[in-house]
Amino acid sequence: MWDEWHVVWDRAAGAMVGGAAACLLLGEDPQPAEEYLAGIGGQAREAIRDLTAGPRELPGTPLARHWAAAVQRGVVDGILPDPVFPDSAHPAAVGWRAAAETPTPPLDLARGLFPCTQLTAAVQRAYTQGGLAAAQYAGVLAGARWGVSAIPLSVQRELAAATPQRVLVTAALVAARGPDPAAWPQRDTQVVPGLDREHRQPFAIPHPHDPGVVLCTMEYVRDSTDADAVVSLCRMGTRDHPPHLPRRDIVEVWLHDLPGANPNLHFVLDEAARMVAQLRDENKRVLLHCAACQSRTPAVAARYASAYRGADVVAALREIITTVAGHLNNPELSRAAAELAGVELPDPAAVLFPEGLPTLTRAPRI
Repeated sequence: MWDEWHVVWDRAAGAMVGGAAACLLLGEDPQPAEEYLAGIGGQAREAIRDLTAGPRELPGTPLARHWAAAVQRGVVDGILPDPVFPDSAHPAAVGWRAAAETPTPPLDLARGLFPCTQLTAAVQRAYTQGGLAAAQYAGVLAGARWGVSAIPLSVQRELAAATPQRVLVTAALVAARGPDPAAWPQRDTQVVPGLDREHRQPFAIPHPHDPGVVLCTMEYVRDSTDADAVVSLCRMGTRDHPPHLPRRDIVEVWLHDLPGANPNLHFVLDEAARMVAQLRDENKRVLLHCAACQSRTPAVAARYASAYRGADVVAALREIITTVAGHLNNPELSRAAAELAGVELPDPAAVLFPEGLPTLTRAPRI
């Protein structure tokens, strides 16, 4: 299973990135990282500082202390407390009310509804009621509730051009758990010496339904010189992406390979596939990858095939998992990809491979 801190770190990053992304969610220009971190972003960072040490006294005015405590509660528990200044016109109070009171849509895949889109609606409501600063405060609180995985990837991509997401995620996690240059997101590479067995060697193969999308491993991405864009479904080190690519063409997706660790799973798979389609519409050769190209990559690739290439999702899952020598260690991924296409797949292994997963030997193919 998974460590509960995986979701906490998602929400800590969401608090930091949510406030910065609010501008783009409203069609405004983003703030430079230094300006954001000196203002509302800095307040968010202080609110989540030393999370692993437990509750602590918070400085500032009564409103500032209560707002910071609400951010902490959102990050740790995924719950926003009721606003305590219901009549205040301060942007922090207006943003808090919007984040706490904006209705949460149900998960309704047939209608394309996801609960975590409450974040975007809360930002828009705060802007209407209190302006841009209120929207940013709402973005911090809604991000603390839903996580960075709830922020649309198109917005994160545009944000990267002015305020690299890695800078904000690093600021959030260093504040929350302390600096650690040997741990992600500060470490320079996610490659672990001695762990690169057969399935972790450089490997790449064209997507069966679109040769302009390359399904590959992290090791292949690190050495690529001809990619136009990368969609990363795993944690990457600071030097693990091709250095020739501009920041906006490196899209990092918050997606775990562990059962139970993705509270916004359907939304994330759908967003990742949509981003691949957007990059292909820009005529870019896209590297779609996770660490080993065996679990997360097939799920997103199948969603892309079914949503944008006209493929049957069950056939796509079977074909792609076989093509990349994948596995179903986390059946939630394939199940969610099928559900997004309107197909119930309670036992992916039994439906996709009733005679058992094929035993395949993997070799680089590009």
